[in-house]
Amino acid sequence: MDFHYDDNQQMLHDTVDRFLTDKYDLVTRHKLLGDLEGQAQLWREMAELGLIGAAFPEGLGGYGASPVDALVVMERFGRHLVTLPYLMTAIVCGRLLIAGGRTDMIERVIAGDARLALAAGSTHVLRSAEHHSFTAAAAGAGWTISGRMPVVIGGDSADTFIVAARTSGALGDRDGITLFLVDADQVARRSFRMIDAHGAAEVVIDALSVGEDAVLGEIGGGVALVELALDHGIAAACGEAIGSMGHLVPATAEYTRTREQYGAPLAKFQVLQHRMADMYIQTETARSMAYVASMSLGDTPVERARIVSAAKVQIGKSGKFVGYQAVQLHGGMGVSEELDIGHHYIRLNTLNQMFGDPAFHLRRFAAAGAPA
Repeated sequence: MDFHYDDNQQMLHDTVDRFLTDKYDLVTRHKLLGDLEGQAQLWREMAELGLIGAAFPEGLGGYGASPVDALVVMERFGRHLVTLPYLMTAIVCGRLLIAGGRTDMIERVIAGDARLALAAGSTHVLRSAEHHSFTAAAAGAGWTISGRMPVVIGGDSADTFIVAARTSGALGDRDGITLFLVDADQVARRSFRMIDAHGAAEVVIDALSVGEDAVLGEIGGGVALVELALDHGIAAACGEAIGSMGHLVPATAEYTRTREQYGAPLAKFQVLQHRMADMYIQTETARSMAYVASMSLGDTPVERARIVSAAKVQIGKSGKFVGYQAVQLHGGMGVSEELDIGHHYIRLNTLNQMFGDPAFHLRRFAAAGAPA
């Protein structure tokens, strides 16, 4: 199977890379963490360049010909350690807007005028603990929503939340979850930075009344939509991981060629050559799985779940290995703030846990069964 980008995807790859090379080095990344206006400006520039639109099909006003286009963007974001909420806004919540038919919101997202976050648990709405979830009760022509989510990725900068609330059934039932669009100024949130410098927030909703127009999709049918959106998110996160690994391998190889120990460059030692070879093999294995995961997003839900979970497990394993070896081979420099190696290692470990850890996805892979 040919895993090379086509001409349009390669052009998108080069465009994103040039933009981030000019606008987003490690020093700028650190400065922007405390500069909300600077983040907003960069987000608008990304929208003008068409990067947000790459996550949406052309028929809905976007520029994406396939999910691989979003992977191309995410791969470059991984290389440059971008902390803006592209993954949650454009890909995960974007997919929910598509499924819910909210074309008005899609236009705003593509234009850079709206940022969204999904308040539905970190891995799966059915796994949310009872006190870490939302419930909604019918109230006249609308609904009353209450609950709390301690970690909503991208919730610090979101102006709209997609809230998954139980409207019927018991905790753990597949049916009975409904999605609601809630304005950020209608909730209480406490913003913070995670260990990988990405933004998040604790979100609390206390007896909020919303109308019928706040419902996204069918009442009680939110689980299938969230599963689809999270699978798109997992495939994109896999793309981000291979972008990070794809940087660590040559960066580490270059360091071992220049760093001398016992009178010779580290690259001369055979045992370290073997490590570098293993890093390369793990990166290329992960790359293949990431492409397969993106191309499976149009398959049946069972087949999609099987392939995406397999990719998540392999890329998590590969990312952990490559990141650890890069830090080890750099020695003390590998954990310095001035070098990006440690930042990549932290992000790779975060991606390994995001949307479900390897144990969760191994169980999901097993439950999906053998291919038809």
